[in-house]
Amino acid sequence: MNESTFRMDSSAGLERILSREAEERERYTAMDKLKIGIVGISNGAGTSFLTGCLARYLANTGKHLPAVVELGQGTLFDTYGMDRRFAGRSYYHFYKALAENRSVRGARNLDEGINWILISPEEERVQLTFEQKLRLICHAKGDIILCDFSGRLEEDFELLRNMDQIITVIDPLPSRMLKGYEMLCKIKALEFRQMEIIYVINKLNRGVNRSQMTDFLKLKAPVLIPLISAESIYSAEYNCKIPYTLSEVKKLLKEPFQQLVSKIKI
Repeated sequence: MNESTFRMDSSAGLERILSREAEERERYTAMDKLKIGIVGISNGAGTSFLTGCLARYLANTGKHLPAVVELGQGTLFDTYGMDRRFAGRSYYHFYKALAENRSVRGARNLDEGINWILISPEEERVQLTFEQKLRLICHAKGDIILCDFSGRLEEDFELLRNMDQIITVIDPLPSRMLKGYEMLCKIKALEFRQMEIIYVINKLNRGVNRSQMTDFLKLKAPVLIPLISAESIYSAEYNCKIPYTLSEVKKLLKEPFQQLVSKIKI
């Protein structure tokens, strides 16, 4: 073996070592992320509302970089006016990139201290595989990854098992509780597999018969979140704002969010 060949072999060997080290760093970084699945037991439970507001609450602490990852039906891109927020700067299309087998490593869409990984209108028909969705979660920049499972839980239930914790959102309207009871039982069954599950009663209001609700759901110490007025929801969307940025909404959500975050293993 001549000297030049030795140098080439040494260089190739060093590159392989550095590549393995990079893979290890990436693997352990993915393990360090806290992956939280947020799921409603029925349509209209308020999963996306809770996801966005919780992300803003966590960003406001200045201690975390939350990421919002849509794994179900994408709605937040238009709700928060991402086209206006990212006017004059590029918005990275994660779902399109993954469908085309391109790397998403290092990509981010930062706004208001949150990394937004949302389904844009041009990506609505993109169908990712189970493995691609895992890549999406593991490569998401942030220390708390909030995964919005709105609308397609039956298809992605196996993915829910890969979360570190699950926040289950429940609308206390009787018809919606009845509709979501089977799903609630499936989620409760995950507790026997040592899954950490936090239950949230959303939209609580004076019309709810708490005794009947409690007897039906049989939940231990759920977080209670009050019903936010339609005026606040409409106002936020017309102004492309996260509802939690409105003072009247923040006032109502601050205390229950403190309780919710105390249950999260941060």
